[in-house]
Amino acid sequence: MKLNKELAKEAKVKGICKEWYDRLQHTEDKRVLIQMFLEGIDFCISEDFPPQRFFQLFDGIRQQYGIFRDEQIHIENSEYVVAFGQCEGSVNYSGFSVGQIFVKDESKLTINASGNAFVMIDIFDNAKIEVCAKDTAKIVVNEYGGTVFSILDTVHPNSIIKIVKKQSKTY
Repeated sequence: MKLNKELAKEAKVKGICKEWYDRLQHTEDKRVLIQMFLEGIDFCISEDFPPQRFFQLFDGIRQQYGIFRDEQIHIENSEYVVAFGQCEGSVNYSGFSVGQIFVKDESKLTINASGNAFVMIDIFDNAKIEVCAKDTAKIVVNEYGGTVFSILDTVHPNSIIKIVKKQSKTY
């Protein structure tokens, strides 16, 4: 069975809508499938989709899009970072960069923002993050689970870290 058909079958079991099911059925390009994953990240996170076995089928491509599973991460100014499994490492933003980070399972990340950077983070499960904002950087954390440690730059009091504790475990 083709990869896209198998993914569509798995997604249907998880309750994907007809529009996205049809898109999956007709998308064979792995890069487009990864873009769909990022576009539908809310479904993917809330339904634990795709199953773990699919991640290795996208090795070498998914990392280019900021998607990691059970890996060391050291990345800068990435638009997206998705850390599943037992990822560890650091993500840094500077200048006027903007990023969106999703940390799940047992992953542990240090996230630094400086300059005028703006970073949105969603954390789930038993993940752990340490966030640090400097200069006039802003970080917003949606805490669905996990543990958040925050460090503000006291030299530049214009940096902001906002932590929003959510009342559910996922979206």
